[in-house]
Amino acid sequence: MLISLPKVRGIYRCDVLMSKVTWLNVGGQADVLFKPRDIEDLICLIKNTELPISVIGATSNIIVRDSGIRGITVKLGKEFAYIKRKNNNSIVAGGAALLSNLAYFAGEQQISGLEFLVGIPGTVGGGVEMNAGAYGSDIASVVQSIKAVNLEDGSLCELSSKEMGYVYRKHCLNGRWIFVEAEFQGISSEHEMILSRMKEIIDKKNKSQPVRGKTAGCIFKNPKDYQAWKLIDESGCRGLNNGGAKISKKHCNFLLNYNNATASDLENLGNRVRDAVKDKFDVELEWEIRVLGSY
Repeated sequence: MLISLPKVRGIYRCDVLMSKVTWLNVGGQADVLFKPRDIEDLICLIKNTELPISVIGATSNIIVRDSGIRGITVKLGKEFAYIKRKNNNSIVAGGAALLSNLAYFAGEQQISGLEFLVGIPGTVGGGVEMNAGAYGSDIASVVQSIKAVNLEDGSLCELSSKEMGYVYRKHCLNGRWIFVEAEFQGISSEHEMILSRMKEIIDKKNKSQPVRGKTAGCIFKNPKDYQAWKLIDESGCRGLNNGGAKISKKHCNFLLNYNNATASDLENLGNRVRDAVKDKFDVELEWEIRVLGSY
């Protein structure tokens, strides 16, 4: 497939098999995978193409459909993986920085409040996008300001946490954005106390979640007044399988690729679970995993 691409300073890769890239090891080809050199390079791409643009991060919470992704898929690379102390108890991180690395850096700087990030397998950009959270904290509670590029017109904006309009597991901005940098605020604490808290979080995660399997985190958001895993369990879906996909027996809000599953196996199993919960409890589960690509 021939695609006309604007001249950039970053890297294009064509016909990338996404099953080799994603945590779940599923997905067809992306027409073009683009890693920009810097923010200006990203803006240049957006302003000079009419092709559809998708965005991926660490791929730790996505299913790419077997048909693949048309147009251009943007993935921020190492140039956006920086983490640095700004002043007092403030840390600035690029959109490609891993949330776990941010947690450890904060600990080394004796800044507390970001420990919960140690157990979230994603990037700063993805965490900002979905208001990632765990163990009683979320991005909204620690992020101060965010740099974002509008995927429609290439404009660069700086937004406060309030302007993001955060609610549970999402923001309320209009349009489509890629989050390229964020500033986080914590409080002073002792290094050993922070490390102890992170160890506690990791231990809890290892005991309660299928960390060694091919998974993409929680399948569904918790509906208001409910816990998704409990609804799934009480609907008889613990251990349910479809092709090579399975609902984890250890934590039934986790979807596993346990035997060479296809993306369709995984998505269809998730939809079977949604239907079961709807039938039993009349509650609509909303996907927390992002599904990319067309049927």
